[in-house]
Amino acid sequence: MVVMELVAGAINWDTTVFVDSFPKAGEEVRARKVISVAGGKGANTAVASARILGKDKVGLIGALGNDRIADEQIRILEDEEGVDTSYIKRFDHPSGQAYILVDGKGENMILTYKVVNDMLKPEILDESVFKEAIDEARAVVVIDPPLDFALSLIEHARGVDDGMSKRIIWAPALLARSGIDALRDGISKVDYLLMNESECLLLSNASDVMQGFKALARLDKRMILTRGSEGCLFYWNGKIASIPSIDLNAIGLKVVSTVGAGDALLGAFTALLLKGYGELEALFMANLAAALKVAREETRASPYYDELLRYVKDERVERFYTGIKVL
Repeated sequence: MVVMELVAGAINWDTTVFVDSFPKAGEEVRARKVISVAGGKGANTAVASARILGKDKVGLIGALGNDRIADEQIRILEDEEGVDTSYIKRFDHPSGQAYILVDGKGENMILTYKVVNDMLKPEILDESVFKEAIDEARAVVVIDPPLDFALSLIEHARGVDDGMSKRIIWAPALLARSGIDALRDGISKVDYLLMNESECLLLSNASDVMQGFKALARLDKRMILTRGSEGCLFYWNGKIASIPSIDLNAIGLKVVSTVGAGDALLGAFTALLLKGYGELEALFMANLAAALKVAREETRASPYYDELLRYVKDERVERFYTGIKVL
């Protein structure tokens, strides 16, 4: 089976604990609620894209253990979300897990046990099933596999792209800690670089986000900077566009959990590009998808395409679209 989009990144099982406020060192606080759901940046992004593109259009490259968590992850991805799991490797280690605290404002703190996620090796990309998928996919999204694997996947994807028609998007996430020198070659080969504010500061070695973003613009690469409640910025060809955040209160919703919002944005943006939307329109709609996710508890709570379209046509949302500005 050939997929339109390939996503490479972590697959975790998330245990989320909701509290009124984060504890200080040595402090005990009461948990309001605990939920246990499927997560992981790679899987979340693949699901977000699949909910827009449809069944069997998105494949996930990742790693799982040989345990019950892995079996449940595969079942959910295949049966409930329509994600192709042919590219997931299984190892004799526990599957990845994440432990998340969410406070009363929806902000989060995350501890990740991702040992099996880091077991992907570049040589698996030489297997025929991966070669064919990379060759045929119209978009390759790289998030947080091991750095050597991420760089090799980007190299493979760019190498088979005759005519530069394949979109390659890299959201380095934890890999931003490796620094710009370690990532520079990979960045030079991608079409889009997506990062949040803390990742921007790590990559730019700056103390101010905007200064860091402008410094990274020297890489001459399309870039997306997610800024939470302040929306996001898009850089291209020497220009910067500001995409406004969606005020959830204005559309009758409220902030519940920001966990997975960036994954929803990345997955939606990629899928919308593949559906033919222009960059700014796709980014606005992806920002809306992230906002709708924030109004829900679950990590993988990105909207389906028909739901996203209903909100886009809502006059309460349309006014935010007019707030897009080129700085």
